[in-house]
Amino acid sequence: MCTIIVTIRSVLWAVMTIVGTLMILVALFTNRWLHGQETGIYSRGGFENSLKNIGNNIEDLVKDGGSVADILSKNIGIFLDCKEILGQQVFAGECIPDLNMLVNDLKSEDDSDYPHAWKAGIGCFIIGLGIMVITVMLSLCTPCCRSCVCCSVFTLCGSFQFFASIFFTLGLVAFPAGWGSERVVELCVDSQPFLPGQCQIGGAYWMAVAGTVCSYLASVLAVFAYKSTVSYKALNREAVGDRFICVP
Repeated sequence: MCTIIVTIRSVLWAVMTIVGTLMILVALFTNRWLHGQETGIYSRGGFENSLKNIGNNIEDLVKDGGSVADILSKNIGIFLDCKEILGQQVFAGECIPDLNMLVNDLKSEDDSDYPHAWKAGIGCFIIGLGIMVITVMLSLCTPCCRSCVCCSVFTLCGSFQFFASIFFTLGLVAFPAGWGSERVVELCVDSQPFLPGQCQIGGAYWMAVAGTVCSYLASVLAVFAYKSTVSYKALNREAVGDRFICVP
């Protein structure tokens, strides 16, 4: 039977790990990364796209109700063709990308189909999120299993989380780098790389920023969590035979 050791710092580290992972996950499947108005009628080929988007917004307006201003409003996420879920949503702007369309866009070499910078950003977020999911599963095992073959589980997870945070940072930088794409210019008129033009940065982007910060904090807290599990109090209680140890 293993000895279970729980400390305030180890719990805080595990919570920060889970929160950071969930923030990134929610942000990716939200179409609130950039908010603007339908102004693509002034760009090449934009008139037809604008009429189509306005028609879709009118259809949604009839189904769900809303204001007239919603007809011309347009929200996009890092997944461009992300269909917003109708009815009850867990979070505002919840959407699911069309996988077939997404794969075709990612394979396209035309930047007007999908910004190349966003393709790289999606890759960075997916890699970072995969790493964070692994650390979440390991963090749930740390009360009982705190060491592996080579080192402490806390140290290993902290290193993984730091690399995941770097990937998240690259993804956050890649998103504004793609604002010069034709599809973004149709929405934001005079947008350029790192300049949103007439659009506003949406809440989902800031949620991704918060998730990245949480990931960095988790990588730092992993060191303190490890030290708390090998503190004098914890080791002393383990030496006297305690199987469940809870210390500050």
